[in-house]
Order: sequence, then structure tokens, then C-alpha cells
Amino acid sequence: MQPRQPTLLSQLDEPIMRIIATLSNVAWVAMGGFALVANDLSVAFAVWPAVVIAVVAMAQLLTGRPDVRALLIVSAVVLTLNSLTVPADGARAPTVVALAAVGTVLSLYLQRHLIPFVAGYALAMTVVIAGSDPNRVEGLATALTAAIVFIFTTYLMRWLLQQTAIETERYRSLFFNSPVAMFEEDFTGVELFLNELREQGVEDFGEYLRDHPDGALRISGLVEIKAANAAAVRLLEAESQDQLLGQLPNRDVDALESITDQLLAVWEGATHIVTEIPKARTLRGTSLHLALSWAAPAVDGQRDLAHVSVAGVDVTESRQARTALEGLLRSKDELVATVSHELRTPLTTVVGLADELTESIETFDTKELRELVTMIANEGREVSTIVEDLLVAAQAETGNLRLHIERVEIVQLARDVKKGLPNKAILSLFLPEQEVWVLADPMRTRQIIRNLVVNAERYGGPGVRICIAVTSSAASIEVRDDGPPLPFKEREAIFDRYYRARQVPGLTSSVGLGLTVSRQLAHDMAGDLTYAHDGEEAIFELSLPLYVAEPHDLQTRREAAG
Repeated sequence: MQPRQPTLLSQLDEPIMRIIATLSNVAWVAMGGFALVANDLSVAFAVWPAVVIAVVAMAQLLTGRPDVRALLIVSAVVLTLNSLTVPADGARAPTVVALAAVGTVLSLYLQRHLIPFVAGYALAMTVVIAGSDPNRVEGLATALTAAIVFIFTTYLMRWLLQQTAIETERYRSLFFNSPVAMFEEDFTGVELFLNELREQGVEDFGEYLRDHPDGALRISGLVEIKAANAAAVRLLEAESQDQLLGQLPNRDVDALESITDQLLAVWEGATHIVTEIPKARTLRGTSLHLALSWAAPAVDGQRDLAHVSVAGVDVTESRQARTALEGLLRSKDELVATVSHELRTPLTTVVGLADELTESIETFDTKELRELVTMIANEGREVSTIVEDLLVAAQAETGNLRLHIERVEIVQLARDVKKGLPNKAILSLFLPEQEVWVLADPMRTRQIIRNLVVNAERYGGPGVRICIAVTSSAASIEVRDDGPPLPFKEREAIFDRYYRARQVPGLTSSVGLGLTVSRQLAHDMAGDLTYAHDGEEAIFELSLPLYVAEPHDLQTRREAAG
């Protein structure tokens, strides 16, 4: 909702009153002085309308209740009486001009019946001027000329006033109804201060600000906010528009760069700049990243710093999105480089060993052949793991990941995982004697455990073991190692896509997808994957829901057992 604004004419009441009072006083003082010098009392008597008008105007100004229409009516009456009672030729021309001017200004205050007023006033002025002139022909000519000038001036002034009102209302509508936060600010105080600096010999304002670190914030206190729209109230979380008016509120170090840019614009004579406040705060303390457009209108080639427009837009989300996108692009580049390296290393080994076997297989004995084939299998398994993680990540991102949930016996699954690993000797199993059944996808569960074991062997301590524990509703598969704990800030970050906690000397940098994919799979199977350190061991715990047999499943088992 727009605040009520005084009309253009109501804003002009006091200035018009002051102009009339000033002119009236100048007129009677000047004419009175001339009468004294010329010793002509008739001239002194002729200025009595100016005295009356000046007295009425001054009285209204002193009481603080200016009423231009009342003053104009008084002026018209006394000028008419003067024209009828003082037929002197020297007083006629000023009286005619004054009557026309009074009628024109009075017409500006009429909202209706303009044509009857103009016609009636022009007729009355013609009768008064022509009737008071002894020479009827000259009097009529003067009266008609005055009437024509009055009519032309009146309609010209009305048209100009209407156009001004249209432009003013258009600006107000754009300003107050704009969805963008907008402020009207007064920088005249800043301009005066900067002019004083110039007089003191300051030539480089930027250097002045560097020598006075608090200068920008101190000078910004001279800025006054004169108006703010509803969008500005919402943006800065103010209770009302009045709360934003007055001295510039954002006097804090976070806004220093923006304030400096605006002050430099005033110093350098700029009419428009765009700047940002990366760490702006609302009146309730909410953090914002604001983009500001500062513009000073130009009037007759001169900047009007009393009506500077400042538009503010919250670009927090777009800046965060851009930062995230830039980070993602960097991560993608790193991913491509890492994946290329990780795939190239085992593939080079596989190709090299296969070529060697092809060219000179007869030179190897059975033990050597077994070792070579084992190496090829291990390197191929490494490539398969990388490709599998990449496929799962891509399927999860596009929503095409499909799981086959069924009952899975995880004690035997853990044993199978150990058999499939190349370094079975360094992996210990601490498993319960009884079977433990869970609801999960067997292939994806095996993938998670394999990823956790490989991660522990790669980054953890030398002692890696798998433990299985059971609660009332879930089973936990723990992959433990005796390595040092991760910093607290990394204990969740390690599950982020493409994140690599630390690089181990001598090892190729990992893709940074294994733990991300593993947690995603755990969540998709209604479980979870967490990291902890108990002071002795690092623990990656995969929890999965227990399988609870339905009655018909138990009956089927009994029949199968005979």
C-alpha cells in the first residue's frame, strides 16, 4: 500500500506564499522609496494593494497555516479596487499584470468548472480594466490583451501541471508498487562533506578512505533515506516503512565495500553504479547477499543528489547456486582426471600382463602363471568396482536405480566378501554362530561391504575386521580398523559426492564415490551407514532391517524339513 502523499499544489502552498509575500514587500518598499524621492504622494497611495497582500501573506506564514487560495482572492479584490480607485497610468500596467497572474494561479486550484471560471474571470477583468480607463478605446484594447494573456497562460499552466502530475504519479506507482526493493535517498549531506574535503586539498578520495578506515562508515551517516517501498520492507524484514526512513541503517563493516562504492560515485560525478553487499543483514539479523543499483537523476545536466534511487535485490540463492555450480564443475574436472588415472593404472597392468602371457606363456611355470592370472583378476576387480560405483551414482542421480529387496543371510555374505577380496589375509571376521537374516538387496549389500573394506585398507590402520551385531529390529555390519580418527568436520563430509578426506602417499587419489554410493544404497534399503571412532578403532556401521518371518514362511520351512 502506498503511503498518502500530499498533492503537488499542496506541496507548493508555502513556496507560493513566500514568493507572493516577498514580491509584495519588495513592491511596496520600492514604490514607497520612489515616492519619497520624487515627493509624489499619489505613487505612495498606489502601492496600498501590495501592502495589504504582504500583510495577509506574512500573517499566514507566521501562524503556520498558509492558504494560497484565500490570499489570491484577497489579491484579486484589492487589485480590482486599486484599478477602480487609482486610474493613474503608471499604476495601470502592474495592476493588469498582477490581476492576470492572480487569476492564473487561482485557476490551478480548481478541480471542476474551469471553463466557467476562466470565462468569468476574463470578462470581469476586461470590464474592470476597460471601465477604469478614461480612454475607452485604449482601455478596451488593454483589457482584451490582458484577457487573452490570462486565458493562454492559464491553460498552459494547467497543461504543464497535469503533465507533471501524470509523471509524478507514474513514478510513485513504479516506485511503491515495484516488486524490487527501492529506496529514495538524499546524498546532499555527503556532497557537502566531500566538497569540504576538496577545499581542504584532498585530491584522491580513495587514498583518503585508505588513510581513514572508518571514514566510509562515518560519512555514510550523512545519507538520509526519504522513502522506501513495500518490497524494501519485506526484504529488510522491517515492521513498517517508517522504520527504514531517516539515517542510513546499514552502518556496519559488512556493508563497507558497498558504501565506499556509493561515496566514490558521488566524488567522481557518476550517475549510476552497480555494487553488492555480500554479507548484508536484515533488521532481524537474517543474512543476505544484496545487489544494489545506485542512480542519481540528472536535471538540466546537473546531478540531483537529493533524490537518489537505490534498488536492492536479494541474490543470495543465485550466488550460492553459482558457488555450488563452480564447485561441482571443479569436482567434475577432478573426477574425470581421477577416474581416468584410476582406470588407466589397473588397465595398463591388465593389458601389459596379458601381452606378456600372449607373447611368452611357455616361459612361465605353473606358479608364475597363477601369480600373473591372480594379478590380472585383482586389477580387473578394481576396475569393476570403480565402474560399479559410477553406474550406481549415475542411476541414483537420475532416479533409475532399482533394488531387489529380499531376505539375505549376512553372516555367509560377509564370508563371501572376504573370499572375493585379493587381500584375504589382512581381513578378520568376528561373526555370530547363528544365521542373521535381513531385508536387503544381496548384490548391493555385498558392494557396500566391499567398499567399506577397501576404504579401510586404503586409509585406515593395518588391522581390518568385519563384525556383525544384532538388535531387536536391525542388524549391524561393522567394518573396523585401528587407524586414527577423522577430524569432526570430516566425519559427515566423507559421505559427500567426490569428497576425499586425505591423500595417502603412494596411493592413487580415489574417485570419492565409494562412501557416497554406499550410504545412498543403505538408505534405499531402509538402513543407514555411519562413521564413528571409539578411541581405538574407526567404525563404519551398516545397519539393515531384520527379516521377520511371516507365519506362512514358517509353515513352508517346517514342511521342507519333513
